[in-house]
Amino acid sequence: MVEVQSQTTSPKPVVIKRCTEVPMAVGSPTASEMRRRRRRHSRLMSNASSVVSAAAAGIPASEKHKISNSEALMHMVKATIGGGFLAMPEAFHNIGIVMGVVGTAILGFSVLNMMACIVRCSQTLRSGKYVDIILAEQNGNNTVAKREDDENVDRKHQQENNELLLPPMDYPDTVAAVFKYRARGRFAWLAPFARNFTSTALVATYYGVNIIYVCIVASTCKQLIDQHTANAAEDSWSYLVHGLSIRWYPILAAVLIVPVGMVRLIKYLVPFSVAANACMLAGTVAVFYFIFFGDDGQDPLAPEEQAKLIVWPATRWSLFTGSALCSLEGVGMLLHIENAMSRPLELAGPPAYTLHRAMVVIVTMNSALGLFGYMRYGDRCAGSVSLNLPQDNRLSEVIKIMIALGILLTYGLQLTVTTDLAWQGLRSKLAGSKGGDADSGDDEESSPRLTTYYYCMRFILIFGTIMVAVAVPDIGPLVSLVGSVGFSLLGLVVPVAMETVWYWSDEDDDCDGGTATTAARCEPPARGNLCRRIMRHVKNLVLLVFASLALVGGAFYNIRDIVARASGDLTAPPV
Repeated sequence: MVEVQSQTTSPKPVVIKRCTEVPMAVGSPTASEMRRRRRRHSRLMSNASSVVSAAAAGIPASEKHKISNSEALMHMVKATIGGGFLAMPEAFHNIGIVMGVVGTAILGFSVLNMMACIVRCSQTLRSGKYVDIILAEQNGNNTVAKREDDENVDRKHQQENNELLLPPMDYPDTVAAVFKYRARGRFAWLAPFARNFTSTALVATYYGVNIIYVCIVASTCKQLIDQHTANAAEDSWSYLVHGLSIRWYPILAAVLIVPVGMVRLIKYLVPFSVAANACMLAGTVAVFYFIFFGDDGQDPLAPEEQAKLIVWPATRWSLFTGSALCSLEGVGMLLHIENAMSRPLELAGPPAYTLHRAMVVIVTMNSALGLFGYMRYGDRCAGSVSLNLPQDNRLSEVIKIMIALGILLTYGLQLTVTTDLAWQGLRSKLAGSKGGDADSGDDEESSPRLTTYYYCMRFILIFGTIMVAVAVPDIGPLVSLVGSVGFSLLGLVVPVAMETVWYWSDEDDDCDGGTATTAARCEPPARGNLCRRIMRHVKNLVLLVFASLALVGGAFYNIRDIVARASGDLTAPPV
């Protein structure tokens, strides 16, 4: 439902509250204009990278069910409990106790800074400063409406009621809008590349997350099956299954993965998400119980291993950085948490600072699991701490099954992030091959032709995750690789580029919308702003160097470890 308040006497644009469409231009649009609007509407509705991530966290999509600040905090924390979170003890194994705690805090602060930048950029672009220009372009109108008398009233109304004037933007659209409209348009020519690059990084990163999910399910199944077939008779089928190479288990798990992954409609996937969240939360609590009070029957850690405060050489620290980023990042669902909030301006602003409080909880949880998990298991830490639980304990078996089930039920939602982004490009090519007629029946989403192509593409993507898991069944390096490459790009490199363009000059901060007409009314920038701008650029340069080292170093060492381990016999999880 689109809620629009019509304005007949004021030249300002209409106020749109949390909607997915823009108002139509006055007059009878041409056929080409209608086709353009339908294509844009289809892109907005099908671009579910953040919508699906929000559904995975249980975020309501309905306008009538807005969430409070506390609920938004819980959704962000709940989204971190996954493959990356369970790999934190193994991440501490690569850096040591002291540097693990310090490194997690530094990474958490860096991620918080960049995610807050994303939220502020998106809200500023939608809250009045560039509304006229964006609406004019969306409506095909080249004239920009003037709002001199009503500007202050609109901004005051927005601040008091937490209303935003434009519909939500996803992450790629926000990046493209920053390049297009900020810095007086100096980097507008990079806007299409920025959008495509961010979308590609989202596809690759979340596809890597799906591969990690397959590896976790396969490793858990192997551990449980080997345990229950250890004393099997030689003439039974259980004896044949015992000791089977782990490379077979992704194929066996495909019996469950393919049906879950082929579900397309989000309304059928959300119940899976609810069950997955319950399983993961219960499994996480049980993991902490076994770390503190469990008896796994293994030899205690030697004193010298417990005193391993810092791990050398420092080249292994990039492995820690990748695993930690994979657990700390929530950029894929950040803007749709903001969209679902009743007071969205308080996500990264006063008085609540919900994002900041959520990151404190996230950093604390990751540090606690990594620290105590590593102190408990030391060099025995597996790629998922659930694999370190006792193997002769019924409760631990139930917990392993719950965690594997939670991962499995989330697989379809995470895959939809990838499929919907990939489907946009494929669908445009298919429509172009038919002459680009958006009015034809073949261009409709429900047409048999496009439906067949969609499910074929989805099956190929599922098959790809299974084959990669067969070739690379080790969880630890995969988690670190996805974090080092994917989340370094999405959570650090791209936001650094955004903030650099955003604060390129003080002109945008003093001008209304950055148009040529209003340029004459700009006031000279204050000297204090120049100093703050230089400090931001220095900070961004440091973050860019740090992210580049994590990306290059993590990619090199993780790929090296993956190749080395893949060439060996992986009948048991490596340590």
